[in-house]
Amino acid sequence: MNALIQTIDGIQEVLAICPCCGEIFRLVEGKFVFPQRRPKKCVYLDLVALENKLATEDDRLTSAKERFDEKLEEQREHLRAQGRQLAKSKLRKIDPTFSGKNIDPQDVRAIMDPVEYIIFHGLNSGVGVDVVEFVSRSPDSKMREALVNSIDLTIRNGDVEFEAIHIKDDGSFDIRKARKQSRM
Repeated sequence: MNALIQTIDGIQEVLAICPCCGEIFRLVEGKFVFPQRRPKKCVYLDLVALENKLATEDDRLTSAKERFDEKLEEQREHLRAQGRQLAKSKLRKIDPTFSGKNIDPQDVRAIMDPVEYIIFHGLNSGVGVDVVEFVSRSPDSKMREALVNSIDLTIRNGDVEFEAIHIKDDGSFDIRKARKQSRM
């Protein structure tokens, strides 16, 4: 066989990759481009390049938005903490009764009757409630004294139940009774 025919036959088996679009093609399908003749612009390849550039920019924008959201949340949390501290310092000025005794005013709930306040020590600490304290004035009548003594006796004997009401996202709620702990 002639050497030229063998070369042409061999070229048909050679594969190449287009530098513009990255497609694989046979070398015999390729078109020779000479320096004096410029190839025609390919609208499709221009659109693919533009789409790739847009995807890259979109990724950069998404990443920047995520970083911004993280910084915004950090700043909000910092400002919340500052607001809590400011509120506590103002409450100390307004309410020396609880703040003076190192009780977080946000842990205090007013119920007024039969006791005036319930203090959930540690409610806003993030650790959780460790002690529940009932606060009331000294009884001013025999009936009031009997009521306070009844509450005291009930708590000391452990004749209490605790229910936690959990409100769900849909507005319904779930009531869970706490287990009674035995006293030793």
